Amino acid sequence: MPGYPASYGALPIGAAPYAAPATAAPAAMLLLSPKESDAATIAAGSQVTSLPAANLQTMQPKKVWRSASASDYLNITFPTPIAANMLALVGHNLSSMGVYRVRLAASLAATVSAPLVDTGYQSVWPATGKPVAENWPRRLSVLTWSNNAECLCARVDIADPDPANTYVEAGRLVLGRYWQPTTNFDIAGVPLGFDQIDIQTRTDYGEIFTDRRQRSAARRMSLQISAADKRETLDGVAEIQRLRGGHGDVIAVLDPNATTDFHRFSMQGVFTAPQEHQIVPQFSGGDVMFTVSFPIREVI
Repeated sequence: MPGYPASYGALPIGAAPYAAPATAAPAAMLLLSPKESDAATIAAGSQVTSLPAANLQTMQPKKVWRSASASDYLNITFPTPIAANMLALVGHNLSSMGVYRVRLAASLAATVSAPLVDTGYQSVWPATGKPVAENWPRRLSVLTWSNNAECLCARVDIADPDPANTYVEAGRLVLGRYWQPTTNFDIAGVPLGFDQIDIQTRTDYGEIFTDRRQRSAARRMSLQISAADKRETLDGVAEIQRLRGGHGDVIAVLDPNATTDFHRFSMQGVFTAPQEHQIVPQFSGGDVMFTVSFPIREVI
């Protein structure tokens, strides 16, 4: 399938001559850890006293930061400089007109006067606009940019011109450097599943009674890369998995170029199974390759 690098060749076994997609070709998945931004200092331009900016650094997206107006900013200072290239905003209230902007520099003052990186204002939604999805648990927006400059400070501007919105609200902010494999995940596995926890009780007479626990079941993903580069695995995803364990969240985006279905194939989630990386009899750069698995459940 075009756009998905296969593990054993240019195309998977038995591939048909698929027609080129009408939109941008799918890109390799992204994985982003909140480790750096959770260790940072975050100060908001304004905040409701009971809903401070510190809530953006807690995993539960229901615990939100709320501003005093529909246009605000966040000043972020990392413990040490990083070459950030991705922002994720989870559980926000932005309308179809919502925008955000990221600027990076060596100091907070320089993020305004002389930023090394400036994304400009970008829509928080893909080209197809804000998706219409009934009872969607948490809205997720992701912004990426090219950057190799290590910066100590960041400024995130958020605005919503829709007059119906009088404040900005978000439950989770993740800013850092994403991990992206050279070889994408296999064309197999479960890119979209649902973890229903609704109760079903069957009587001795064949009747069934149910109890709905969530208006929208948490999504789950279970994917694998059959042969990943050794350095990309050991220095990248394996470190993310080691440090996040089963308690810490990550941002997973299966196709950064997705439009209509972006909300379906991206999530804030946690790893739900032990992580193992097996050596496989394939080679990259003269060294062995490893498997990588991604069993992830959405945080709602």
